[in-house]
Order: sequence, then structure tokens, then C-alpha cells
Amino acid sequence: MQIFSRYEMKKNQKIDVVFACLLGLLSFFYPISGSDLSFDEVASIKILDRNGYLLREVLSIQQGKGHWTPLAEISSRAVEAAITAEDKRFYAHGGIDPLALARAFWQNLSSGKIVSGGSTITQQVIRNMFRFPRNIFYKTIEMWYAVRLEHTLSKNKILEHYFNRVPFGNQTFGIEAASQLYLGKTAKDLTWAEASFLIALPKSPTHYNPYKDASASRQRQSFILTKLFEATIISKDEWDRARNEPVFLFPKSSAFFAPHFCDYLIQNGYGSGGSIHSTLDLSLQTEVEKIIQGHITNLQPENVTNAAVVILNNKTGDVLALAGSSDYFDERHDGQYNAVFAKRQPGSALKPFTYAAAMNKGLTASTIVPDIETVIPSEKANFTPHNYDNQFHGPVRARMALACSYNVSAVRVLQNIGVESLLSTLHACGVNSLTETPEFYGHGLTLGNGEVTLFELTRAYSILANQGRWIEPRFIMEQPVHTVRDNIFSPQISFLITDILSDNNARTPAFGFDSPLSLPFPCAAKTGTSSDFKDNMTVGYTADYTVGIWVGNFDNTPMRQISGVTGAGPIFHDIMMHLYKDRNPTIMTVPASIVKKNVCSMSGDLPHIGCSAVIEEFFIGGTEPKTMCAFHQSNGVLNYSVLTPVYQKWLTQYSGYNLTSSEEKKLSVDILQEKTGIRIIYPKNKAIFKIDPNLKRSYQSIYFEALAPEQLNEIRWYVNNSYYQAASKPFRVTWNLSPGTYRIRAEGDFNQKTIVDELSFEVLP
Repeated sequence: MQIFSRYEMKKNQKIDVVFACLLGLLSFFYPISGSDLSFDEVASIKILDRNGYLLREVLSIQQGKGHWTPLAEISSRAVEAAITAEDKRFYAHGGIDPLALARAFWQNLSSGKIVSGGSTITQQVIRNMFRFPRNIFYKTIEMWYAVRLEHTLSKNKILEHYFNRVPFGNQTFGIEAASQLYLGKTAKDLTWAEASFLIALPKSPTHYNPYKDASASRQRQSFILTKLFEATIISKDEWDRARNEPVFLFPKSSAFFAPHFCDYLIQNGYGSGGSIHSTLDLSLQTEVEKIIQGHITNLQPENVTNAAVVILNNKTGDVLALAGSSDYFDERHDGQYNAVFAKRQPGSALKPFTYAAAMNKGLTASTIVPDIETVIPSEKANFTPHNYDNQFHGPVRARMALACSYNVSAVRVLQNIGVESLLSTLHACGVNSLTETPEFYGHGLTLGNGEVTLFELTRAYSILANQGRWIEPRFIMEQPVHTVRDNIFSPQISFLITDILSDNNARTPAFGFDSPLSLPFPCAAKTGTSSDFKDNMTVGYTADYTVGIWVGNFDNTPMRQISGVTGAGPIFHDIMMHLYKDRNPTIMTVPASIVKKNVCSMSGDLPHIGCSAVIEEFFIGGTEPKTMCAFHQSNGVLNYSVLTPVYQKWLTQYSGYNLTSSEEKKLSVDILQEKTGIRIIYPKNKAIFKIDPNLKRSYQSIYFEALAPEQLNEIRWYVNNSYYQAASKPFRVTWNLSPGTYRIRAEGDFNQKTIVDELSFEVLP
């Protein structure tokens, strides 16, 4: 029984050996997986501009440059040269060449050192796929894989892998990348001299590096040409011509343009191999970088070290230029930081959206906005806005208030529509960096106390340029033009804001007639400066382009009294002039229902013979003024007594105007009324508001506000004779808009009687 067991054991062992041998033999026929054949680790990424110029080549996982090129697009001369030099029996063997191995063994033994490897082209493919260590064990593994590869791919496919995988030195993989680097041409059109020169390099890319020692590579090239002649692949004449043909080495260079733009594409996963056809215009980008560097150099004495620019094509959303700093290679000032996508305070650059939101609720370009001392109570501290010139300008038309960027006027406009409305408008325009509540920002939101990115802000302005249509910026040409949303603003409101921001006459009192925003063609522009002078911006547009600029310091140190008009403004001016050096801007169309009316420049109402200055103003049909100017008497004398008492302090303290006895008496009557009665100061009697179809209804509200005697602590508000809400000082309540005609009443108890004021207004659907 024991003897039988030994016999059985020996028999089983023999079967195991036979089975193992059979498996080993079959393993040579097991195909190599597709994942192992993947080119991803070798493929680099070429980032091209919109015209095909190379911006940057991003190295592969193997830290090299490689582009998969089909065998049909590789010169047949290169194929003949490679087979002749590397593996002359390529089409005869099955992955391993025993004769080549025997020859290599004898040569190495005779020399006492390794002088030949005997590897086939197939083995070289395997070596560059798996990068095995160079020893006898892994040489055996390499041969096993080579046989398997021969049973996986055709000979031509193996050649294709060879020509795309082998290293050619200087961080290039594959003959196409090498041909572009060394010869400045494709691998499809190589001469015999060029083909043999390139095929010489993979033997030892370091030793034959032509940029270090051209003689070594030339010697190897001559050897290959001789082999081709001996194999009768080329004739004697071809051999002589090829040996005497000079191979002009292309200067070593590395394209590195638009670095912040390219970084953004890489970091956001645009492309994983091959070419990325971007939207950027290299010639424009180069000019923008020159403009930035020139201006920042001039501003350095004022502690200005950096700037950022983004330019959009309004019709397609194409990002045509993007510079995240003044100098990418300036390590001292963190030049690689990309300020285009950094959160910064925009200052007054948000004001156009305040006025646009207000126009949805009835504001017109001729509406009078108080620019007077204003105090807004809050739980933390009272908010008291001031203008950049430290002056108050009294009653100002909305056009002037926005064009001159008066802070107080913008806050007064925001009081009327509510912070919620502005924040909702900005969110609707894609300004999503503003993540806090309306209460957090308060009325300072219109002055830019929140942080936004230059990219968001430029995109938001492009919506105005596109008459209310949001076209999402795109970075690569393959992306379709994408409209996120239509009618964020109506074409009419977009037109009015654009016309105001293009009005050089309207902004002259604040910026001067010949400011950097003044251009020889229509161009809307708005500046913004943070209160601490750490950031300033200029954003503007024509029908064709929207340009956004930020100027400041990455270390957050303040600039020395540099504002948007003196910092970012000149850069904006020069970029716009460059964009239109050879053409005129596309004329913006005037939307339907826009009408033009003459108005008094002071009151914004219809002019009469006594109005000394009459201007033309645009209105949305139905919103034009209906009343005659009361600021002027028929003889042209100003009648300040028509102003409400909120202007009294401005009249006597800031305007320098000396009231006549009759005007003083009139104001005294008004003030007396507020000492003994109630006066509704907002809304105005017979005002007209309009529902914005693009905003949440819950965000669409106005304020009721009244003046009352000092001793009165509470007033009651009624809407259409129904009790609405009680309010303590400052007697303001919020009311959500709803279509209809309304009569509101404010009443309170004073001196044992009820005092009342009331008026009517309308809300259009």
C-alpha cells in the first residue's frame, strides 16, 4: 500500500510537471491586455491657440512629449531605416531573434562587457511599455512578453507602437514628437538623411543627444545609411546624396505662452492626451501681456505690483485672452497666482446691476435720486456712505449718478429696491461668490463690500453686452456655444445701462472729459475701487468684446491712492484701442419700444421755456416723464422750494445756495408739517413699478418710508385701506410687489389726534 502511494505520487508529480509546461507554453499565446497597450502614460498634451499655434506642451506621466501617429503617417524611409538598423529580420521572427541573441552573446563575451543587447523591435516595444529593470531575469520576462505581443498585434501595429513609444531624447517619445523637436517638421516627409538621423537617436538618447554632441549622432546616422546601402534599400546615388545632405537642427525651444490660461485648462481636466484646440488668441494675448507689464512698471512707485485681464468674445463666449498676473515668472510677487479667479472686492463695479434691478421696478435714466447725507441704522453700526470726492451732489438724475459713480445715490437706489433684489440679480448673472445673506452685506453691497472674481464680473457684464442674454464663456473650440439663460435683463434695460456707461459727457463731472474711459468709439465702461485701495477694477464692453481688468497686490497691501480710473482704466483703454486698431466696433442695436424724449437736465421732467439746459434721454416706452419741470420758473430762475425737506441740509450746508425769504418760508412750512404731520417720502405719488419676470417674486419688493414729528415713535401703514404693518423709526417697511393700482396711507397718533399722509402708485405685471 505504501509502495503504491509512492508510485501514485511520482505519477502525479509527472502530470503536474507536464501540466505546468503546457500552461507555460500556452501562456506565450495569451494576448496582452488593452490597458497594457494604452498610450496614456506616453501621450503628452498640446495646447493650441484658436489659430493652431502651440501655447504649451504638457509632459506625459513619463515626463515626456509624445503624440500617437498612425504608421501610414510616418515616412516609409524611417520604417526602412529602423528595421535595417534595429531588427533586420523583423518580419521573420516571432518576437525573439535567436541569431541576434547569439551574436550579442558572442560580442559581449569577446569584449568582456555588454556591447550589444540583441533586442528585437518587439522587445523594445515591451521594454518601453513596462520599463523593466535591466537584468537577466527581466530580460527573460521581456522575451516572454515579446512573444505574446506577436500573438496580439500584427507586425505593422507593432511597428506603429515602436515609432510612438521609443525615446528620442530631450523628453520626447515617438518619431513625430522627435521630428517636430529636432527638425521642425512632421515625420511624414523625411528625407533619407533626416530619417536615418532620427533613427540613430533611440540607440542611446543621452549619448546621441544632438544638442550636446552632434558628431556622435552624425556618426550613428552615417552607420545607418551605410547599412541601408549594403542592404540595397538605397542606391549609390541616394547614399551619396544622403551622406552629403546637411540636416539642419531646429533650435531647442519650449513653447510656454499664456501660462495662467494653460494652467487653468490642465487643472480643470480639459483633455487627457493629444491636442486641445483652445479659444485663446495668442497674438492678442501677447499684446495684452505687454500692455499689462508696461503699466505695472509705471505704477510701481505707487505700490502697485500686479494686474489681471480677461477678454471675452460676446457672441460666442470665447475666452480670447487671460492673464492672471503681470508676470508669471515673478516669484517675488507670486506671479503664478491667478487673480482672474481670485475673490476680490469690486468696489463700484457692481453699481450697474443695482440700477438695472431698479429699472425693473420703474427707475428711469431721468429719475431724480437724492445724493445727500444718508444714515442707515443697523444693529451693529450705522452705515453712512460717502462719495469719492467727499461731496454731496443733491438731486441727481440716475444717468448722472451712475455715470459719475456716486456712492450715496447708489445706496439710495438700493434702499428703494432692497438688498435682496440686488443680491438675487447678481446671482442670476452668475456672480456666485456672494454666498452670504443680504443682511450680511447690507447696503454696502452696491459699493462692492462683497468679494467676487474678475471672471464672474466680466461674465456678468457680457450679459449686458448681449442685451440680457447669458452666453457661458468657453475655453476650447470644441465646446458648443451655450446660452445659459435669455432675458436676465430685458434688451431695453440692457440698452439703457449700456448707453449710460458709454456716456462720456455724463461721467465728465467725476472723471473729466479726457479720462482713460474716453474712447473714439462707443464703449460702456465702469470702474471700481475698494475702500482701502487694495483692489481696483475696470470692466467694459462693446457689442463685440467684454474686457475685465483687476489691479492690486497679491499680498493685500494698499496702493497709494490708485483708483479704478487711474489703475485699471489705462490698461482697459489700451486694450480696447488694440482690439479696434483695424476695425470699428459693431453698432449696438436699439431695441424695440425705446423712445427718446427731451428732458430738463436738472429735474429730469419735461422741459419748458424756463429750462436752461435741455437734453435728450432714452426711455422704455410708457416710462417717459409726464409732468413739466418744476425746478425752473418760466423766467429761468431755479425754484429750490419744490425740493422735499430731505434736501434742506444739503441746500444750506453743502450746495452753498442761499435761500430766498420765500423759499425759506416754503421750506419752513414743509418742515413744520413734518413737525406736526406725516409725509410719505417713498414711493412718490403716481410712481410706476414693474415686475421683473426673471427674479423670484419674494425678492421683488419696495420700501414705504415716511418722515414724522420727532415725538412720534410709531406709524401705521395701510394698503388700499387695509392695515399692513406698524413701523418705528425710521418708519420704513418692506412691501412685496404685486400687479395692480394701490393707495397707501401712513398714520400716527400725535397731540391727541391722528395725522395722515397718503398717495397712489401702480405696479405693472
